[in-house]
Amino acid sequence: MEPPSGKAARPKPYATIERMRRLLAVAWCFCALAFGQSQRVSGGLEVTVVDLAGSPVVGAVVSLETPEGGLRRTAQSGPDGRALLSAVPSGEYELRVEQEGFAPQEIDDVEVSLSRTTRLRVTLRLEAVQETVEVTASAGTVDTAAVTSSASLGSERIEEGPSANRNYLNFVLVAPGVAQSAGSNARKSLAGTRAPLSDSGFTFGGMRGRNNSLSVDGVDNRDETTGGQRVSIGLELVQEFRVAGAMGGAEHGGAAGGSVDVVTRSGTNIWHGDMTWFFQDSGLNARDPEVDVGRKPRTRKYQPGVSLLGPARRDKTFFAFALEQVSERGEEWSDTPAVSVQAVNQALASPRFAGAAVHQVSRGLFAADSSETELAFKLDHHVNQQSFLAARYAFSRGRMANEVHGLDNFSDNSARGSSLTRDHALTAAFTSSPRANLFYDLRTQFARRDVGLSPNSRGALLEIPGVVSLGQAFRLDSQRTEDHWEAVGSLGFATVKHTLGFGGSMQYIPLQARFDDRTAGIFVFPTLQAFSAGLPDLFVQRFSPAATRLSTTPGGLWVEDRWRPGRGVTLSAGLRWDAQRLPAGFRSPKANFAPRLSAAWTPADSLVLRAGMGWFFDRYPLAFLKEAGWTEQILAGTAAQRAFGLGLGAGLGAPVPGEQLSTYQADPDFPTTYSRKISVGAEQGLSDSTKLSVEYSAVRGFHLPRIRNANGGLPALNLLEQTARSSYHGFSASLERKMTREMTFLVAYQAGRTRDDGSDFDERPLDPLDIRKDWALSRQHQGQRLAASGLFELFEDVVLSPILTVGTPRPLNTLLTTDAYRTGAYPLSARPEGVARNTARAAGVFSLDLRVMKGFWVMDDRAILQVGVEAFNLLNHTNVLRANPFDTPSHGARLETLNPRQLQLMAQFEF
Repeated sequence: MEPPSGKAARPKPYATIERMRRLLAVAWCFCALAFGQSQRVSGGLEVTVVDLAGSPVVGAVVSLETPEGGLRRTAQSGPDGRALLSAVPSGEYELRVEQEGFAPQEIDDVEVSLSRTTRLRVTLRLEAVQETVEVTASAGTVDTAAVTSSASLGSERIEEGPSANRNYLNFVLVAPGVAQSAGSNARKSLAGTRAPLSDSGFTFGGMRGRNNSLSVDGVDNRDETTGGQRVSIGLELVQEFRVAGAMGGAEHGGAAGGSVDVVTRSGTNIWHGDMTWFFQDSGLNARDPEVDVGRKPRTRKYQPGVSLLGPARRDKTFFAFALEQVSERGEEWSDTPAVSVQAVNQALASPRFAGAAVHQVSRGLFAADSSETELAFKLDHHVNQQSFLAARYAFSRGRMANEVHGLDNFSDNSARGSSLTRDHALTAAFTSSPRANLFYDLRTQFARRDVGLSPNSRGALLEIPGVVSLGQAFRLDSQRTEDHWEAVGSLGFATVKHTLGFGGSMQYIPLQARFDDRTAGIFVFPTLQAFSAGLPDLFVQRFSPAATRLSTTPGGLWVEDRWRPGRGVTLSAGLRWDAQRLPAGFRSPKANFAPRLSAAWTPADSLVLRAGMGWFFDRYPLAFLKEAGWTEQILAGTAAQRAFGLGLGAGLGAPVPGEQLSTYQADPDFPTTYSRKISVGAEQGLSDSTKLSVEYSAVRGFHLPRIRNANGGLPALNLLEQTARSSYHGFSASLERKMTREMTFLVAYQAGRTRDDGSDFDERPLDPLDIRKDWALSRQHQGQRLAASGLFELFEDVVLSPILTVGTPRPLNTLLTTDAYRTGAYPLSARPEGVARNTARAAGVFSLDLRVMKGFWVMDDRAILQVGVEAFNLLNHTNVLRANPFDTPSHGARLETLNPRQLQLMAQFEF
């Protein structure tokens, strides 16, 4: 919103500094007092030590150490023979168990996973009997300590799997219970922006793609404006990430959907590193189904990268560094229908369109290119064996030229645009475990995100729905800077039967921006004939200032107790308090209390049954809040034609005289979005390395954001309100094998039903005075989905890594080509008489990606050179990303498709 007249657009430096000092002081105070556990950045290890008779061994010393040195943790077994090590970074360790009178026992390759507790049973033998350890339970199959379900992917799966743009979020979609969010490209770019309102790209429990939590090393990585990802982290620096959708502990807050928690790698005493090179050329690719000219679009892409991890000071200080660069030159397709080009150009050449920004459209290829960079540097310092310091700086930059799409219509090149995205993130963390059963950490972050969108043309948007859009797309002219100041703290304590925890977090997020949405004007012509005659049926132009200044302060506190009342039973009860200070003009919500209850029962060593329910409160996307206070002129029929005549196809310098303005304002009742989740599931171990999981989830979404015309007609009083809702019922099943005998795989299937009355905040209702008419299948609905991925190490260092994705068709909302009911809705929401919302169907998805590579050991087997090829959409199935929703002869025709078959050559040198 525009700052008050006479006041500076930016706060004075000393005022900002003082405000941040007070904010961080408050945050650090409650973080230091917080008493809880946080396994979003680590895992745990529970070792039960017994003798040959099965009796507990008291006082046994349990030592855990990294094979490459640098980290060593110890604990002693208690009266029940159990020893617990908390806050253990994920990875593989060596375990040693010692007790006087018994022979020491050692176990190699003990795996600790993110947000999970590894349980081992170790049998000690008398000192005179020298035999190896006997392990009766291990990690990676059934996690009997977990009261919620989730899926984890480690660094090997991520680095060696096929990924067109090498973004780790591409792998989220192989997890159970997750689906691609409506209209998002499953192959996300490395660091760039290809859509003005890009969300996270995936949905859990039918919630929107803006409702998910994204964290890296325990701090927030969500774009507060759109709900997408901020800074990008290279695959070589990802140690592990965990995906949780149905349920989460009390430490998860600020998101009503699911969560993706990422932990980055640290250096060790042994040097590691790699150099990677990826290359793609259109000569190896299949023809794009969107393109109907005589040749394929030209594309050439280079993607080199380098990483290095090692000691700065042995056993004390370690570093990790990664740098990756993408350079791509290609061509995009201007999809003006061939049958319409001549008629559109004839109209544009007439005096009626003398003021139009575009005087000719074309159908064909045009140049498009992109460049992306990501860099990360991390330092870890071991203060002692119990305390650790870490700092990380990450930077990513993405430039997209002529590749940004902003409309659900066939688009001329003039209606597209470019983007420049820059992200910086500086984080610091202190972690300590002064005793084996005591753990606390403090984390801080400062991050800045700059996003600029620029249109290919400047002037009014001329739109013929179902035919073509030309001129300046209404969201493609903006510049924003979003800062994140964050402090997070937690501390946990474990007893024989209880694991207690409290924690807290606080952020301060200011936004300085210029949003020129709709300021250039929009004319909507219901037919090509109306366009030729210069007779628009709808005119929209915003006349409020573009400068926007917002700030918000979300925070939360949580408490949780995990109790083991008896053998094989674990209960978890937590309570989270979330609050958020909203910008001026909005009613900040009162304290939101979110209880969480979960239970797990292990009737047998290889079977666990789980159930849980909880409330999850979200935050408000700033892209939604920014419209409060805007004024615009919305005219229909002859009034719209009068506006067109005044500018001869151009936007206006002032409102049409005698016509009223429409306004946007916040609803006085402005509650927080939240979801209520219920889940029931089971996990069965089929072998030491394979497990089968099933789960049923019921998720209700409440107070989802929407914009609604409270007047019903024109002029519009557009309320920003929290009244949309959603409902999801679904079943998921997964079969997972951890890496053993050179093979790992994950097969995930889900079936469900998602209904809502608004799938995003910019989807207007058909009848703003009766939103019940819009309750129907959601745009997020996908009836069935199968994702299968694996990594198979074949003979002589040949590695095969496939990802198969199959999905049923998504709903398509059939729309009229104008605002027929005069509700002032844009984007358009009017449907043909008697047609319910989202009753049409787009095409389903079928895609097979595959990487095949061969390794050659060099330097006395201390390094390996791998060469290979990746295929994306190997079977060349046409997968529609967006289809024409308008009730025209081209209804359902593809507007944008996912990539055709692409081949990418690769080489990697690793040591």
